Amino acid sequence: MALSTSANNAEEVAAGFRLFRDYVPDHSTEITSLVADLFAISSALKRLNDLTRNHRFQNTLAAAHHDLELVQTSLKFTLEDIVDFFGDLDIRRGPKGDVYKRTWMEMCDFFREESRDSLATRLAKYKAFLNELEDLIKEKYPDIPLMISLRKNFKILLVQQNNRLAPRLGSMSLSSPSSASSNSVEAAHPITERKPRNQRSYERPRPSSHASPQSPLSPASGTFSDIPPSAPDAPGSPFTSTATSHSAGSNATSDHWAKRVFLDMRSVTPIPYVGESSKCLGELVPGAKRWLQKEGFEELFQLAFNGDSDLRVYLYVRDRDHRARIVCRSPRSSRSSNYYCLPLNLLEVVRVGSCLQLCRRRHKGYELVLWANLKFSTIEHMVMFFCTFLSLRSQDCGRPVDCIRDYELDDEEELFGGPINDDHFPHALRVYRDRASKAVRLQASVHTGEMKRAPVWTAFITQYIGARGWIRRADPKIVLLRDLHRTIFTFDHYSPPRTSRGEHIIHFSKSSDAQGFMETIAELAVR
Repeated sequence: MALSTSANNAEEVAAGFRLFRDYVPDHSTEITSLVADLFAISSALKRLNDLTRNHRFQNTLAAAHHDLELVQTSLKFTLEDIVDFFGDLDIRRGPKGDVYKRTWMEMCDFFREESRDSLATRLAKYKAFLNELEDLIKEKYPDIPLMISLRKNFKILLVQQNNRLAPRLGSMSLSSPSSASSNSVEAAHPITERKPRNQRSYERPRPSSHASPQSPLSPASGTFSDIPPSAPDAPGSPFTSTATSHSAGSNATSDHWAKRVFLDMRSVTPIPYVGESSKCLGELVPGAKRWLQKEGFEELFQLAFNGDSDLRVYLYVRDRDHRARIVCRSPRSSRSSNYYCLPLNLLEVVRVGSCLQLCRRRHKGYELVLWANLKFSTIEHMVMFFCTFLSLRSQDCGRPVDCIRDYELDDEEELFGGPINDDHFPHALRVYRDRASKAVRLQASVHTGEMKRAPVWTAFITQYIGARGWIRRADPKIVLLRDLHRTIFTFDHYSPPRTSRGEHIIHFSKSSDAQGFMETIAELAVR
């Protein structure tokens, strides 16, 4: 998440606190202090964001990167907790004063129980740490002992937050850069849903499972009975892909959306080819291919990573329950290979440079252990694999992943986010810009329900930005795009809306978000 987005989130939460002063007068002084600290945190984040764009401080920025990521992540969780309490105001009944007072007291108790610090103390620590980081980057002699103490404190806190808040999806990053803060609680959570509710008719559901009651859909752990297979040879090159279609499997699987992802790559934007070579570090799974075929899995596509290794990666799916598996094949000799296989829902994705690292979470979720490292040469291939991985994992009916923690690619900056009405589904549209390649793309994700944050489509727009007539406003809430090559990560019942002239329709829920989107594209055009 961009530092500027974190800053805006802090200001929106500050705006939400203002009403508490009116309804909880006994604590007005403390609440005023919270508001002031939130705005101070926002200011510090904005200053740091400016420093990240200043070439004078590139060397010192590297030294501060991990600390900055630490405090930003912990702050994000804290702000989301506050927004959740704001959400209670909408569902509680009774006199407003009583509702606000009860919510305030519960909020205070929650933060004391989580870290033995009051919310005021925690915000003061965030503020102090950010100020020290600014001094560190500017080489203005930061208080090193204070930083060591605060860093240790935040690491302990983040372990607690990550363990408890893993199911959260970070929907606060959907604030529009053009949305003005208002003196209302709604300003603090414009499109946030506090708890999962019964699924509504317009929410995008997970694909239905056709498995029989006797089918062992999800063993308790990733043992061989729940593990995937292999596939044929793939062509060479630094990165190649081949969609496949086997006779085994149903017609639905034979025409699976994932088979089309890598077939029509319109652009290839290089990224610095750095990082470890492509490799798999998992346990060997002899006979993986035969097992997958026996269990009804079909190969969707295969990818070859041939730059500094000869690793092949295959993705499989089973039609009856949409179970998804990944297989890595590493040559052992000229006549044999090693195979590694896992269900997708046992893995999380982390980006490191030009690599996507597939990791398993261990030690009660506190530790990520590398299973495979995949090295990419272009941002398009990396993004397509990333989105395909997340979508296949989200659509798996056997052992559903309801909490997508790895929904964002590191080194991509979110420049805009807002809710849209996309073929009668509530989606979230975001604009991402990759720091390494400068490529810009749109992504629509599921916004509500059990598949929240799962990618629905993405489209690279770098080549269109600044082109005359590419974008226009057709209505306060509707933006039309003349050209847009979408890669879709969902099933055929989804049809992106277009006009009779073929223009792509982006229908925002709010006119302010439509305006914010237009402004974001205009800013990118002059960069």
